[in-house]
Amino acid sequence: EMEEGCLSIPQINEKVTRKEWVRVRYQDMDGKECELETDGLLAVCIQHELDHLNGRLFIDHISPLKRERALKKYDKLQKRG
Repeated sequence: EMEEGCLSIPQINEKVTRKEWVRVRYQDMDGKECELETDGLLAVCIQHELDHLNGRLFIDHISPLKRERALKKYDKLQKRG
């Protein structure tokens, strides 16, 4: 479990449970197929960014109650400017 935040929901941070490691296949800038296996912060970042590609935010991984509180806090911050 690691605390995450996102520029999509500024100033909101919540603990999110994710896989400890990931293996991803991708193409580099030259179109060469590559594979990366990693853990720790990089694994969390990869999962976070893949979520964006799939239309999800980190708050989609927390409980409904925590999500509701986070969104209320975000709304208050937005109203303050």
